Amino acid sequence: MLDPTVPSHRRGFLASVGATVALGAVGAMPLRLERLAPPVAGGPDPDTSDRWLADLKGKHRQLFDMPAPSGGSGLLHVRNWYATWHDAYAVADKDMNALVTLYGKSLPLGFEDAMWEKYHFGELLKEDGPDKQPLTRNMFFRPQPGDPLAYGFFDASVESLQKRGARFILCNNALNFWSQRLSQGGAGTAAAVRTDLLDHMLPGVVLVPGMVVAVNKAQERGFSYMYLD
Repeated sequence: MLDPTVPSHRRGFLASVGATVALGAVGAMPLRLERLAPPVAGGPDPDTSDRWLADLKGKHRQLFDMPAPSGGSGLLHVRNWYATWHDAYAVADKDMNALVTLYGKSLPLGFEDAMWEKYHFGELLKEDGPDKQPLTRNMFFRPQPGDPLAYGFFDASVESLQKRGARFILCNNALNFWSQRLSQGGAGTAAAVRTDLLDHMLPGVVLVPGMVVAVNKAQERGFSYMYLD
């Protein structure tokens, strides 16, 4: 049952998005997002030139398919990939290329704290902070002491992984889906929400047209594939 203390427009949004974003099966997310995301005007266009991929020429290349935040457990796998190559095989970071996908339930990881507070991402994703309340900031980017991120491995944060060379790619189809759903929940027009989100995207995150094609393009360039559940 939805909380009667939540404003009516928010209850409507939580109900509409429940099966597909906030409460739905992760395995169903990619197909639903690709099929249901209509074009939404506003903000920069996604990179269709493959610049986001062309400069990644490290000896060891892997794409991490991460459709859900899962408290940072997926990011921990990326961290361990870097650490194992470095510590066990003496491979330098410059010789490794990690691609991490942001789509479905992981899409909000690509945005600044202000967007988490404004659009209640913590509540929608069922991701709580150290106070056991829904997150109102993006702890996945830059965690604070006490945050329950990746079992305490803060060097698995988005910012830390970016410093090692990891590249995070964000799906335009998923962005359109979220923009439409947030609009239906009373957040404004879909175009305005989309522009707002893009204006507050984390540094270094790259917008790609669709994750289904981005994964294919990465594999064509020699990236191995790992699904992060």
